[in-house]
Amino acid sequence: MLLVIDIGNTNTVIGVYDGNDLIMDWRIRTERNTTEDEFNLLITGLFGNSGIEPKDINKTIISSVVPP
Repeated sequence: MLLVIDIGNTNTVIGVYDGNDLIMDWRIRTERNTTEDEFNLLITGLFGNSGIEPKDINKTIISSVVPP
């Protein structure tokens, strides 16, 4: 499965694809000071609530409107 993360100035949109099929997507508020640990907890929670196993993610695409 493919994990796609689009980090915008206002919202971050997260999607999980199985082939060409969008399995699940979420829109969360972009917080500049979010730590790696906080984001990990957030993603783990979203996956858990949706029945997505992190081990099934084998590709990731990240896009951002601002420099890292």
